Amino acid sequence: MFKDKMTITKHVWWAVLITGIASVLFGMIALFWPVLTLATLVYLFALFIVVVGAIMLFEALSSIKREPLWWLALIVAAFNIGLGVYLLRNPLIAAAIFVMLLAISIILQSIMDFAIAANAGKGEGRWMWIISGIFGLIVAIVVAVYPLAASLAFVWVLGLYSLVHGIVAVAYAMQTRQLVKSK
Repeated sequence: MFKDKMTITKHVWWAVLITGIASVLFGMIALFWPVLTLATLVYLFALFIVVVGAIMLFEALSSIKREPLWWLALIVAAFNIGLGVYLLRNPLIAAAIFVMLLAISIILQSIMDFAIAANAGKGEGRWMWIISGIFGLIVAIVVAVYPLAASLAFVWVLGLYSLVHGIVAVAYAMQTRQLVKSK
């Protein structure tokens, strides 16, 4: 995923696929069920963050001896798990600061996307991760600059981001799977 020829991703391509599928499903729920309340989305997004964090934790820990940047995935995983647990335990407080926490989470995921892109070889989906990272940063900036307006529209913003990121992750996982099968 980081170093040469997707060293970790080729071993756990299915984890990237599961993350992508979860992201696509969450994006579709957010886009097509706009009547969900802020509290409900706090719970859904908190669960999503915990699942993504747990998968990233598995990826980071399984790559300690193989990847020099394993610690970056570990930091993002720990933040996501902590954030998700906090949101689940404090829904009323979390609702008040949810949009800013969302922006931070998207920024961290975008940094991870750029790290993957920077270390991907030719034909390893670099452009997909760059697009996902740029899109994530744009979404995070809009959310951070306009938190009040974003709190009204974040269902659509979050849904669109999750959908794009999920599609990129699924495409990357399938591409990796094909490369592994062809070797």
